[in-house]
Amino acid sequence: MAASPPGDLIARALVDADAGPIFTLNGGHIWGLYLGAENLGLPMFDVRHEQTAGFAAEGWAKVTRRCGVAAVTAGPGVTNTMSAIAAAWQNDSPVLFLGGRAPMSRWGMGSRQEIDHLPMVAPVTKSAHTVESVDSA
Repeated sequence: MAASPPGDLIARALVDADAGPIFTLNGGHIWGLYLGAENLGLPMFDVRHEQTAGFAAEGWAKVTRRCGVAAVTAGPGVTNTMSAIAAAWQNDSPVLFLGGRAPMSRWGMGSRQEIDHLPMVAPVTKSAHTVESVDSA
């Protein structure tokens, strides 16, 4: 049996945790998540700016008392979300921010929108990690 694509596994984890919908701005680094969400019927709301995705996820969390979810692409997708990440952290709002990243095999090679997000987001999050493989998740 073939392994499930990572995007399917993330979408399944969100559904199983009763999280979502996903607030997002379309970006190539997270298309796998989009496909997984579509396969499972997990609603997605595409917005016009990553910061909006983050604030919408926090608003959802506050209104529903469930975990809000924002998914953004790498590089400027993550940096554009920083104000929303910091606000959710400061407000103790349950929000999961998912940020895309270049493939590990390409780190340090100048991949499209490559930036090390963790040092930026770690000070304003409860936990910040890079999932390096499906097995380590």
